[in-house]
Amino acid sequence: MNLKRNFIWMLASKTLLVLTGLITAGLINRSLGPEGRGIFAEMQTWVVLFVVVFGISIDTVTYHFSNRSLHGDDDAGKFKTVFLLNIFYALLAAGAMTFFVFFWPSQVSLETKQSIFLLDMFLIFFMLSSNLTVFFQSLGKIKFSAIIGIIQALVNVSIISAGYFFGFINISFVIISMIIVQVISLCVIFLLSIKLRFIFGHFSKKLAVNLIKAGLKFHIAAISTFIYTRINQIIVFKHCGAYEAGIFAVPLTLAISVMFIPGTFQTALYPRVIHSDDDYEITLKSLRAGFYVWGIVVIAIVLLARPILLIYGGKSFMASVNIFRVLMIGTWALPLASLMAPYCIKKGAFSMLSFSGALLCILSIGINMLLISRYKSMGAAIATSLTCVIGFFGGIVLLWIISKKNPFGFIKPVFKKYA
Repeated sequence: MNLKRNFIWMLASKTLLVLTGLITAGLINRSLGPEGRGIFAEMQTWVVLFVVVFGISIDTVTYHFSNRSLHGDDDAGKFKTVFLLNIFYALLAAGAMTFFVFFWPSQVSLETKQSIFLLDMFLIFFMLSSNLTVFFQSLGKIKFSAIIGIIQALVNVSIISAGYFFGFINISFVIISMIIVQVISLCVIFLLSIKLRFIFGHFSKKLAVNLIKAGLKFHIAAISTFIYTRINQIIVFKHCGAYEAGIFAVPLTLAISVMFIPGTFQTALYPRVIHSDDDYEITLKSLRAGFYVWGIVVIAIVLLARPILLIYGGKSFMASVNIFRVLMIGTWALPLASLMAPYCIKKGAFSMLSFSGALLCILSIGINMLLISRYKSMGAAIATSLTCVIGFFGGIVLLWIISKKNPFGFIKPVFKKYA
């Protein structure tokens, strides 16, 4: 697998996604304002929560079972199995979210209840599109994944720009636009599946059982990651109101968006590690590059926080500048921990990842509840970054346990060719 080529393709795609995302987010933020943005953030958080909980980590464990030397080369059969499992998981997640909203309406906003069927549609299409894209990434088809990202970027910016020009933008319009983007992505995925004859594969009961078992082992880690990076949006919304939630949601979304460079590198890294013998060496070199190069980028973003946030959110969100700066500390640590994930997943260390994730999750909830009650949005930002830093050091320890090698070699600033 050519790591550099894959990285360039994904970087081009993610760069376009981020640039168009800045435009669309800026238009949405200006149209909805802090309060409307807070409500929209609450909706997004509930959707992602049910995707994570009922997705049983199939996106992550798909990488492990894509290894042809361990699990055969029947890619068509793997596609059919992953596809049918995803349909089941998506319908289960949508049903559970609907049940939750109607039987515990006090836990969600009125707008979330009113938009539940639109949110269900988005959840289903988003889950299918994103997880099937991951499947093709796991097979090393990074170029195809990048093309899907480019299509999503262009469609999304076109719809939102038109909506802003004609004054149509409200929460329902934004949700419908997201649904359209996911449906178009699914159409592209099915066209490739037909070309590769994947749709004629046979469902494998054995593979399905193995995917479910592995997913359950890793699942606590996946839920934990969601909790310490996203659940505080709901906590802020419940305890501090929609305005404060909006003030926190915009810098949090922006902080997550700017991680596209290390996130892109991780996407290209997965097939490189999964299908190669020098897995530990490439992991260590990637960690070194991320530690120094991404660290420099983070410092630059912190210094330019005010103009960046002004472009992204407008004057209404200037109260979020210092929150954004604090969150950037977490965006330095979190991608570094993610760069260790491909190696751990290749080794099948799902239970260890879940155990460490559960500990981090418990710690994160405690820190969030303590700090949000005292410092509101800033407390949530501090809690998020602190948890990410702790998670990074925990990941180093986990890498040492799994590899039985010294992982601290990445600190030495020596960069060599690793593609």
